[in-house]
Amino acid sequence: MPLAATPTLPLQWLQPQWLWLLLALAIPLLIHLIRRSRPRQITFAAAQWLLPRQQRRWNKFVLRDRLLLLLRLMLVALLAFLLGQPMLNSDSEAQEDVLLVDPRIQASALDEFLAQHPQLKQVFWLQPEPLAITAPRPSPQDIWRVLSHLSTREIFRRAHILLLDAENPSGHSTLQVSPDWQWHRIADTAAPAASNLPRIALAGDAPAWLQPAMEQLREKLGSGLSFITDSDIETLVGGSTKTRPHWLIYDTAGPLPAALQAFVREGGLLITDQRVRWDAVNNFTALDSQPAAEAAPVGRGSWLRYKQDWHSAPFYQQGALPELLWQQWSAQDWQFQFHSRSHWSADNTPEIPVPDDRVTRYREIPLDRWLLILIALLLLLERGIALSRRDTGAFTAAGDKGHE
Repeated sequence: MPLAATPTLPLQWLQPQWLWLLLALAIPLLIHLIRRSRPRQITFAAAQWLLPRQQRRWNKFVLRDRLLLLLRLMLVALLAFLLGQPMLNSDSEAQEDVLLVDPRIQASALDEFLAQHPQLKQVFWLQPEPLAITAPRPSPQDIWRVLSHLSTREIFRRAHILLLDAENPSGHSTLQVSPDWQWHRIADTAAPAASNLPRIALAGDAPAWLQPAMEQLREKLGSGLSFITDSDIETLVGGSTKTRPHWLIYDTAGPLPAALQAFVREGGLLITDQRVRWDAVNNFTALDSQPAAEAAPVGRGSWLRYKQDWHSAPFYQQGALPELLWQQWSAQDWQFQFHSRSHWSADNTPEIPVPDDRVTRYREIPLDRWLLILIALLLLLERGIALSRRDTGAFTAAGDKGHE
């Protein structure tokens, strides 16, 4: 049985801890009371004829003091409200003319899409709090998190979603969607199409069986299988994530270089034979497969090590060697398997539909701008009254001195 919706207050605070600043309202009050506690002035009989004019002047100053006190109390209160970030909740309805746009899409491509879809009148950047398309282009967000957040907002339940058909961030398996969304995509012409095959690299020398094995795998898997050779290890594994290999074959006996250790910890698959040493790793698990091998998880990656010298004849004299190697490598590359599932587009989106009883039936209206305007106006009024009081007091004092 679904839980009943929680009643929504008309006003909510994003940072309610700042409301403790309202305690500062006591400061202007204390200053006002201290000023009123000054010693009382005594007027001698010879100055009695001045009393009516002094009384009128005193009443005028008292009125201004109270108005200044009120304005300063309001300024402190509004500052506390501004830091508390109030949001006004208003009822909303699902709109069918709303388009949420991936911030990675270029303006020219968006204009072309809108020309083909004139029914879309409300266009927003795809953000946790969507911005109008006329606002400056925001930095791209984690798309699946943004979509999951907006799927529970009533106003976006029937929106159109325009995505750049490129590699999207991981975590899409928990993507929450509205069942009424309409998906669109724009091809990413600036980037090559994502491949479901890993980038394989060789560091150092190569065993004799490697080149013919790679040729057989290309014939079976397709030309998208990338194989890189580079004697400079730092260059090979130190590039960007778009060019860095997923699998790395290392064929040099002795201690494993530090650069390759970092490569494994960051998510790569290292493939060696038993001649390579890494003293910090000793948690190997034997694999029940041929050729005999063992594997160890290291950081976010893994190390696959064959138990014999793979230059020896018993290792490579196996008819199905390329297929056996591919199966072992694929089974151990947990990081590559994870990333290969994170490629999704508008044509194939993993979904967890959000039911209607979980939808928020209101929209949040930020009040920050209005509070800033009100603070500026009150500050101008307070300064104007304070300065006029000072000028009036100086003018009156000068008049009294001249009269004497």
